[in-house]
Amino acid sequence: MEHLRITKKKVLKCLLTVGVVVLFFVIFYTTILKMPISWSGAWVGIEAEPGYIPFEYSKSYMTTSSCGKRCDKLKLHYISKKAELVITATDYVSWYNDPKWDKKNKIKGTKYFYKEKNGMQYLDWEEEKEELELTVEYKVKAN
Repeated sequence: MEHLRITKKKVLKCLLTVGVVVLFFVIFYTTILKMPISWSGAWVGIEAEPGYIPFEYSKSYMTTSSCGKRCDKLKLHYISKKAELVITATDYVSWYNDPKWDKKNKIKGTKYFYKEKNGMQYLDWEEEKEELELTVEYKVKAN
């Protein structure tokens, strides 16, 4: 009987350890959790909330994931029946030869890069002062 109790304790400790590891992975390395946008500054230390959204939205949330040591990726989602706006902010700056930084996509006289792909409009730029890379994805849903 004593041997059976020790086995149950060991099994419970193993299950608790595995559960904590899985919970840690889900929180920091996946975008499964949908949190209020107002938590972004406290959760990942990145403030990227826009001052203006070009449509009335019915649903908004943020998702985060880790992209390595001292690197976070924040996505702010604003959704309505007809449009979707996703703002991505990361403190990881991609390589200069990333396709999104293609010189032919640059808007003349600005620091912004624009492209359209698969019905989505993308606007990319860097905030050097804050060491952030930002992307705005905008999609209008067809009726």
